[in-house]
Amino acid sequence: MIKLCVFDVDGTLYDLKDHKILDSTVVALRKLQENGIKIAVATGRTHYGLGKALNDLNFDYILGCTGGVLVDKDWNVLYRNDLLMEDVDKINKFCEEQEAGLIWKFIDHMYVYSHPEKVNWYEGQRNSDIGTEPFIECFEKNRHLVDIPQSASVHADPKEVERVFGDSKTLDFVQYYKDGFDVVVKGNNKGIGLKHLSEITGIQYDEMMVFGDNYNDIEMFEVAGTKIAMSNAKDVIKEMATYITDDCSSDGIYNACKHFDLI
Repeated sequence: MIKLCVFDVDGTLYDLKDHKILDSTVVALRKLQENGIKIAVATGRTHYGLGKALNDLNFDYILGCTGGVLVDKDWNVLYRNDLLMEDVDKINKFCEEQEAGLIWKFIDHMYVYSHPEKVNWYEGQRNSDIGTEPFIECFEKNRHLVDIPQSASVHADPKEVERVFGDSKTLDFVQYYKDGFDVVVKGNNKGIGLKHLSEITGIQYDEMMVFGDNYNDIEMFEVAGTKIAMSNAKDVIKEMATYITDDCSSDGIYNACKHFDLI
């Protein structure tokens, strides 16, 4: 029996072609909750950086920063996994030397340290219903001196990332774009986030259904009992899937929920 449905955002809940959430997706999620099924989102975004359209879906839980932060529907922090200060310093130095794009994700805001024009999602989010409020231009690059971030977005040459961080025992660079990486504590991912969520809620893995499309959904698919791949998903996600539904722009979430008689 499914008690929790967990959704990736970009390419799953959020249609990247038309930059919207389908009406059918909204209907499906509301019906899930009406039927007593909890809903959660698992994303590289921060819990405060989802935007109005996603916030209006009233998730019971948000797994933000690729599993590094877990909050409930009232944004009470249930779990956070901070980076090590020495790793923060190393990333800052690397991005300065490489002239890389760097945005740090803290528990309250995202702090822009360098070359936001290189971060593929930055302008799109600022011009969406997320707006500018979650972002702070940190010209002094000193926010990490008073607080510790949970993750970062780094846009740099993958070969250089591998050269400098490939043997790191404390950091994972989770690729989401050709030169874009979510940087998290080693071993931290959406799957680890689901484990914390299971411990807090008592919901077992075989009672979870997850929806995803990209590489950073792999660990989530490894944990959950039922895995739904969008038809626009990467091949590796499709190969892991219990069921492949339609494209995120073609009622994929609604159709999958109907297929499994959840709504």
